[in-house]
Amino acid sequence: MKGSKKLFEGEYLDLWETPKGEDGKSDIILSLRGTHLYLNSDTVFSELQIATDTVQRERNKPSGACYQ
Repeated sequence: MKGSKKLFEGEYLDLWETPKGEDGKSDIILSLRGTHLYLNSDTVFSELQIATDTVQRERNKPSGACYQ
């Protein structure tokens, strides 16, 4: 991860950004307990954002009637 920039440091995972390539694009590195996954920032990382938002909404759905 030499030359990468740390974007987020959490208790369990970190997110890094690789240096930009000749095309001007960079990848996102998901670092989780010693495992590093390189995610294409245009496709895979965007889909990961959608997936985590969807899961979070489903987990936090109110049960029953909240507003009456």
